[in-house]
Amino acid sequence: MTDYPDSGVLRSINEADVYKAGVLAGHLRRSGDVVGFSYTDSYLAEPVAPPVAFTLPKSNGTYRATGGSVPPFFAGLLPEGLRLSAMTTAVRTSEDDHLSLLLAVGRDAIGDVQVVPGGYRPLDPVPVFDGADTSDADFGSLFAQVTATNADEFDRTGLPGVQVKVSAQMISTPLSTTRGPAILKLNPPDHPFLVENENFFLDMAAACGIQVPQHRIATDGRGRTALFVDRFDRVVERSGVRKLAQEDACQVGGRYPAAKYRITLQEAMRSLAEAVSAGGGSYPLAIVRMLEIAAFSYLIGNGDLHGKNLSIRQNPTGLWEVTPAYDLLTTQPYLSWNDPMALRLYGRDGKLIYRWWIEAARHLGVSERAIKRSLVRIVDSSEPWIDRVSDIGFDEKTTRRLSRMIGQRREELRRPSV
Repeated sequence: MTDYPDSGVLRSINEADVYKAGVLAGHLRRSGDVVGFSYTDSYLAEPVAPPVAFTLPKSNGTYRATGGSVPPFFAGLLPEGLRLSAMTTAVRTSEDDHLSLLLAVGRDAIGDVQVVPGGYRPLDPVPVFDGADTSDADFGSLFAQVTATNADEFDRTGLPGVQVKVSAQMISTPLSTTRGPAILKLNPPDHPFLVENENFFLDMAAACGIQVPQHRIATDGRGRTALFVDRFDRVVERSGVRKLAQEDACQVGGRYPAAKYRITLQEAMRSLAEAVSAGGGSYPLAIVRMLEIAAFSYLIGNGDLHGKNLSIRQNPTGLWEVTPAYDLLTTQPYLSWNDPMALRLYGRDGKLIYRWWIEAARHLGVSERAIKRSLVRIVDSSEPWIDRVSDIGFDEKTTRRLSRMIGQRREELRRPSV
């Protein structure tokens, strides 16, 4: 079947098909308040077929969740913030009715897993915006569209909104560009500089040697701005677009999204690095890359590096690795300059001085030399960016305070003189 069922009937559908990289892998079935996932016999019989997720190894058994939930990996595919609220209204259900919500948006989630009503083909939904030329676009109308609660208009993709602590209103929505699949991030009306903020710090992170996705600012016909970010869970090949497996720290750890602020930073890093190692990648490299992302987040005052903002992916060669850094922006101007790190690193969420990062590396089993090189590179490369903070567009007072904060934190990350 190709015609997708109306959102109003999703609550009455009790079976979903789960596809892994385009192959039918299993089913989600609802019985009362219990939802279970089980693999198909044919998928289990295929020795090279990978498990759907790290927490769902291939087995003849059923992975069950109660209270209307789905197993944690699948819950991690759902959007959050305004997107989730709009979707809940459109489907006419509650936020804990995971299966119905997943049926609404599971065709285009992060990674290579698709969830569709039983018997339906897993066709990607039409992007809400198609093309790189935004001169005739209206980002205000697009924002309204992707937060619509009308059952006929709401955005049927599982891409999450970002920066819940700052604003549950920044919206991420898929689009097609001449380079391939991308995400268009839209400013909410009451936070006009969120996309400029993220664009600036993605550029700064790249200058500091941290891998980030390709991105650029776009302007619509009315002068509103948005941010194009290439999807790093998609790769364009001659035969078309290939979906790449991706999981965040909550998914890998078997935790529901609600736990994203309750885990520790070292717990998130260790579980992701161990998964990378199990997938043929490098544990030490994964730890160092995540420590770099965390140190940079501390430098810029990003207080929202939570368990869903650290992820790993299976790259096109088949090996697992840490994803490019994403959702990098300063949260301090929005939260009265008193926003600590979202996750504690060995008991601390502030004043994360040089010594703390060295000790963290030691505890996590990687060489001190590697993290020392990383900190030196971040400190040295960030210096010229302090004078460019005004590019974001904040008022003069906010700009001065942000520049001063970054300067102070650079000194905290600098190796003490002997």
